[in-house]
Amino acid sequence: MTFSDIPSVPVGPFAVADLTRHDLVRTIVARGSGADQPVVAYALHVGGLNARRDPEFVGSMERADVIYADGGSVVLAARAAGARSIERAPTTDIGWDLLHELRATRGRRPTVALIGGPEGLAERAAAALEAGADVSVVLTAHGYVEDWEPIVEKVRKVSPDMLVVGLGAPREMLWVDRWRAQLPPSIVLTCGGWFGYLAGEEQRAPRLLRRAGLEWIARLAQAPTRLGPRYVRGLWSTLVVTVDARRKRRSR
Repeated sequence: MTFSDIPSVPVGPFAVADLTRHDLVRTIVARGSGADQPVVAYALHVGGLNARRDPEFVGSMERADVIYADGGSVVLAARAAGARSIERAPTTDIGWDLLHELRATRGRRPTVALIGGPEGLAERAAAALEAGADVSVVLTAHGYVEDWEPIVEKVRKVSPDMLVVGLGAPREMLWVDRWRAQLPPSIVLTCGGWFGYLAGEEQRAPRLLRRAGLEWIARLAQAPTRLGPRYVRGLWSTLVVTVDARRKRRSR
């Protein structure tokens, strides 16, 4: 199994897949079929751009099988770098897409494990997933665990089709990188705050904002104290990365 043939463009230190959302989902599921090791897909958004100078985080991203554009800022920078096909692929959407594609290609109900959030959130997210898609959630665990060994061992035993890790970036990427060698051959998706949306504790932006890549406005309105500093830094990070990508493209 190799992902080296996936077209990508440089966005800062990250190689981001230059794929449509549809092709991204099909590629991840196809590469996961018959794999003998985890297939790791990481979302990149402003939080990741802000952490682009963190060597541990960058190293974990480099070891992913595929990095996709979760945020509009990443799409903007990728297009400046020469991307031709890239589309924004928010995890709150492609999580569902992956489950439906797994169901269609494998001809059975896919199994899912959820890790992350405070106590009880993963269970509420699991109930929403099972109600909204033909899936079976086989394991849930909160994200405030001191000893991860027993949880990882449980994941190995249930061997889900997809493991969804929602610990927030960059922690979720570092967690996957730390435990990857002990994980079963599942599709591993980091999802940020998806569990909160599934449980109804956060609301999606209106469709018009989502289509324009401006979902961050609605998120900021819901949590200004938590997300305000992140997005202020993100505007600067996006500008720096986009300008650098355009400069490097012109020099090639």
